Amino acid sequence: MMAVYDDMNEKTKEKIQKSFLQLLQEKNFIKVSVQDIAKASGINRGTFYLHYLEKYDLLDQMEENLLAGLEVQLERLQPDRLLLEAEKGNISMHAVEVFRYIQLNAETFKVFLGGNNRVGFHKRLKQFFVEHFLEKMIRNELFFNSTTVPQDYLSSFATSAFLGLIEQWLDNDLAETPTQMAEMYIQIIFFIKNL
Repeated sequence: MMAVYDDMNEKTKEKIQKSFLQLLQEKNFIKVSVQDIAKASGINRGTFYLHYLEKYDLLDQMEENLLAGLEVQLERLQPDRLLLEAEKGNISMHAVEVFRYIQLNAETFKVFLGGNNRVGFHKRLKQFFVEHFLEKMIRNELFFNSTTVPQDYLSSFATSAFLGLIEQWLDNDLAETPTQMAEMYIQIIFFIKNL
């Protein structure tokens, strides 16, 4: 019986989240009310409050879940191996998986990075990339040992480049495959390295 209840709860949460994303495609986060979300989800406000404290809690939980899934992909991506493979002309399947994850969650990334969402997600995603991947890469002596640029500036530049690549891919409606995007990212890294 408990499994049925848990399943119903999950389905309700999914419905709320899907409706919320659709509303954010149409109007600014500030203008979206809990009443709007409940109505679009086909539930009452009381049901919404069983799952979330308010719309900020809903957004925070959705961002957390999105980043937790991305973290799983990035943890597998080891900068040392990525760079060694790239120098041999090989693309790491783990790098492809990072882009595949973004592809699978493209609608959510688009909405969260779009103009109708709070500006915080862009900054949060940038910081996330710095903490989970780029700092490991930048500390890699094989790669950035000759630079005199302070690490925080190098990290910020590399993160902005990666985020720009993702945003352009989303703007292009994912015209390239995850493999092509991983290849492009590696080319950009080597371009930066050789500047």
